[in-house]
Amino acid sequence: MSNPRSTDTRDQVTGAASARRPERLPASALALMFTDRSARGIADRLGDLIHSGELAQGLPLPTVRALAAALHVGPTTIASAWAQLRSRGLIHCDRRHGSFVRGPGRLAGRRFASLPPPPPVRLDLTTAFPDPALLPDLTGPMAAAVAGTQWRTYPDDTVDAHLAAVLRATWPFEAEDVTVTTGAQDAVHRVADVVLHPHDRVLVEEAAATSLLDIVEDHRAQAVPVRCDDEGPLPDAMEAALATRPALLLLQTRMASPYGHALSRRRARALAPVLADRDIVILEQDTAHELAPTAGVSLGEFLPERTLLVRSWNKSHGPHLRVGALAGIRRVVSRVRARQKATGGWPSVLNQRALAQMLTDARARETVGRARVVYHQRRQQMVRALRDAGLAPTGVAGLSVWVPVRDAATAIRRLAADGIGIAPGAPFTVHGDGRSHVRIATTLGHDEHARIARVLAEAHHG
Repeated sequence: MSNPRSTDTRDQVTGAASARRPERLPASALALMFTDRSARGIADRLGDLIHSGELAQGLPLPTVRALAAALHVGPTTIASAWAQLRSRGLIHCDRRHGSFVRGPGRLAGRRFASLPPPPPVRLDLTTAFPDPALLPDLTGPMAAAVAGTQWRTYPDDTVDAHLAAVLRATWPFEAEDVTVTTGAQDAVHRVADVVLHPHDRVLVEEAAATSLLDIVEDHRAQAVPVRCDDEGPLPDAMEAALATRPALLLLQTRMASPYGHALSRRRARALAPVLADRDIVILEQDTAHELAPTAGVSLGEFLPERTLLVRSWNKSHGPHLRVGALAGIRRVVSRVRARQKATGGWPSVLNQRALAQMLTDARARETVGRARVVYHQRRQQMVRALRDAGLAPTGVAGLSVWVPVRDAATAIRRLAADGIGIAPGAPFTVHGDGRSHVRIATTLGHDEHARIARVLAEAHHG
């Protein structure tokens, strides 16, 4: 094999990776591939090269100082880019041997898996699991579903007719087609399977649910963050992000995790013309909509030909139902259903029928209505304690609170030492730059609000 240092630039990149003992990639060769010399620009370009295979698995990368010198930037810029690539699982850094390409792979929920706290904790506020005391009883609806279903034969369709009727009556826009999935994240995964190709851009909220970011990364796509306020994505930020020519927009319309925003009708009207002439699929998630204290607004009301909406009932009606609904663009939904039929991958008709019973049953609706009030009160209690301590939690509604804190790591350690678990912010942001934030789940009732707020305030104000 020829020496990679004597070949052209592309051969230097790929040839070194194919050798049994690849030489470290020269900083001068790699530097030629960058036009944006910011930390994020370097990380994004290297990510593209790794995903495309031009930087192959195992290839040693230049040292931080060598690449900084070749690019005429400070070492902290390269160190920040390396940190972003590590957070995406694309490179591995070893203090003794340097940094190596890890390869794109399928990350299989890396961000979500990073959230559970080290045991033991007496109060786990890292994940917004529903409070069992606030869930409606499943016994009666499931018995009714068994009694009223031909459960000894295979179903004629993926969607139970009773549930389909309930969904169509409550959907916020005229959907071209509908199917059901085993929860909201299954629906997003299946749409991504149909819509995305490697290296596609996907627009996401600047702080987004870890499961959504995992789905983007698992499909070897690149997330592009869009700034939000309490009413949803900002139109100017959306227009700037659209310049990357994304294939998909992932948008949490209510009870958004972790920020807590809720798409307002005024904001939807402002976003609609920005998105109208773009070749993009809009995939909305309204996954805790039965618990939302705010009105439901969908871009599908303005752009039905571009919009898909996902709903699920795990938080409001029970995590064991495992039923989600996906409705909207026929060309996407029909392909999702075809793949479901090929694999048998849709929720049981019994579960669907039980959910339809619960959605129309007066007692179940009363229980869910009470949960809606209690969850909102619990979140407001945490928000008030944080504001009283001089902090500024974001959003208007949700099952958690997103809190800016100067020294999040210290606050997390102090609370963990006292048996209280809260989540770090980094897994919720595209480039791992949420390290100055924490997320606190608010679904459980407790009396630790003042203590949590005090520790976070101490970490924030120093």
